[in-house]
Amino acid sequence: MQNHYSYTFDIRSETYSFTTKNKIIYKVAFLVDESFTAISGEEIPNVFQLIVEKTTDEIEPFDASVSKTIEHIVEKFFHKTENSLIYICSEANDKAKLRHEIFNRWYQNSRYKTFIVKLDNVISITINTTETQKLYTSFLFHKQNSNFKRLIEIYTQIEETLNEEK
Repeated sequence: MQNHYSYTFDIRSETYSFTTKNKIIYKVAFLVDESFTAISGEEIPNVFQLIVEKTTDEIEPFDASVSKTIEHIVEKFFHKTENSLIYICSEANDKAKLRHEIFNRWYQNSRYKTFIVKLDNVISITINTTETQKLYTSFLFHKQNSNFKRLIEIYTQIEETLNEEK
């Protein structure tokens, strides 16, 4: 079994960071996401966005320890069963679908699928009369999350809310 990299947590920036064997630096953060509160009009706590950022410009050859490290960090995040996580890949850099597929593969191969539920939704946002943008989204929550039914209801309303007339 492949091990994960050692990582540190910066209290000020609230980010995890690690360096690969190829000297590539990654940062992982869980940012509070207010979209569920905005959509529902009620306070929905413990919803976060997962942000994974490669902070060096070098091209990273495949390194299984990167995903193992991120997996380990996410596992710690779900020790609090009320936490939920939304992962969004936008088409901005033409890699959204690929990143979404990688995230799906990670989930399918993880042991977390026994206690973490993952829902997917590809959202089409109308930019104007001739243009749409796709957001590849995943929503993860612990099976013991006491708000899971309400969280699912809100997650399924995101596309409609984003496309409402302004």
